Amino acid sequence: MQSISEDDLSHRLVCDNPWWDLSSGSETKLETPFKRDLFSPFFRSIQKLGHGEDLILAGCLGVGKTVMLRQAIAGLIDEGASPTSVLYCCLGSPVLGSVDLNRLLEIFMTRYRHAPETEVYLFLDEIQYNRDWQDNVRAWARAWPKARFIGAASSGAPAFATGPSTFVLPPSTFSEFLRFRGTLDNFFGKSQPGSALVLQPGTIGALNEEFCRYVNGGGFLGDGSTENFLNNDLASLHGISDTQELNRLFAILAKNTGLEVSLEELTKALGVAKNTLRKYLDYLERAFLIRRLPRVDQSANRFKRAVAFKVYVTTPCLYAALFGPVDSESEVFARLAETALVSQWLGSVAAPTLGYASWRGGAVDLLTMDPDSDKPSHVYEIDWADAYAPEGKKVDTGPKGLSAFVAATNRNAKAYVLTRENTRQGSLGGIDVTLVPLSLYAYWLARDPTRASAHAVN
Repeated sequence: MQSISEDDLSHRLVCDNPWWDLSSGSETKLETPFKRDLFSPFFRSIQKLGHGEDLILAGCLGVGKTVMLRQAIAGLIDEGASPTSVLYCCLGSPVLGSVDLNRLLEIFMTRYRHAPETEVYLFLDEIQYNRDWQDNVRAWARAWPKARFIGAASSGAPAFATGPSTFVLPPSTFSEFLRFRGTLDNFFGKSQPGSALVLQPGTIGALNEEFCRYVNGGGFLGDGSTENFLNNDLASLHGISDTQELNRLFAILAKNTGLEVSLEELTKALGVAKNTLRKYLDYLERAFLIRRLPRVDQSANRFKRAVAFKVYVTTPCLYAALFGPVDSESEVFARLAETALVSQWLGSVAAPTLGYASWRGGAVDLLTMDPDSDKPSHVYEIDWADAYAPEGKKVDTGPKGLSAFVAATNRNAKAYVLTRENTRQGSLGGIDVTLVPLSLYAYWLARDPTRASAHAVN
């Protein structure tokens, strides 16, 4: 029987690092030139890395992490990094993933006679397959003090954390979907990020058609597939052996996207203990498949015991992958539109501020909490049916819970009714309300990642 040799590993690395054959100063080419909106801030984060520091690109399977890593490698080489100073290694590979990582790094260092003081970039894809990667990175930083480490993880990173060492890549945004399809200029002309948002006259109907396409299949660009989003290998890394139960829970949560669910309801539906359920929920969120939003009461006070939460799949096309496409006239579509809205925030600095309110006799669909005052800053009601303010009528009827909640918690909060087509300013119960199409607001949220923490429509 033959074993995997050093030559085998070296040949595999050569295949995965074609830029090693380039000379310094060569321009690199990629087969997939489309760049995610978050590529530029991600690349800047790499450029700012100090010696011995690490950066993790986290997101669910199929969102383009590997492509973004390779685009970053191309960018570094184009800016002058030596092609032989950059290593890419996918730990999800059956060959490379089964080998001690230190051995692979030694092959790379020895091949190009890199000394400890050599500046190198180490790109480690699917890093979660190395159980002790954080300890290993610290050890490598001591051995190669001028190395920079960039990893990609499909699970295991803090759920939707936005910190100095974690960069979250969510499923594609509505803005990216329009750009990828080449229809963006049809609606907004040549508007630039940071400029006023002006929708071309008479195009809201066509924009909603594109939004419907996005809801049903736009979370993954290009050839991305939703068929294998529940990865059994990833689940096993988190101590989950019954993947059938996990799949069933995910299907239940997807069916209820945009709704409030309780631990009690889920344990009865799944037939598992609450501790097991919590482990499953934590895994699904850490694998970037669901997002749980916390609940506040009618006074915007947080609950000490979180027995209920609002659940969303991280992109609405996951619902379509399980249950089939949904027509925009369906009752379910309003919840999928809300799910799409929430997905525009994922990966932004504003993601942790999202929540919702519910109490006996009332509810608020969605809100953001000011991190300093811990009061609601933006409050949203979803009105996909355009029921609250038909054309030509005042906004004198509508979601009473919205105006009462704003009046009781923070009268300076921005109140929105997110509609299908209606756009106007109004007043409800003495509270100023902005009516704006949900598709337009979703586009605005994601069109400029550098302003991801802002929420006011220009």
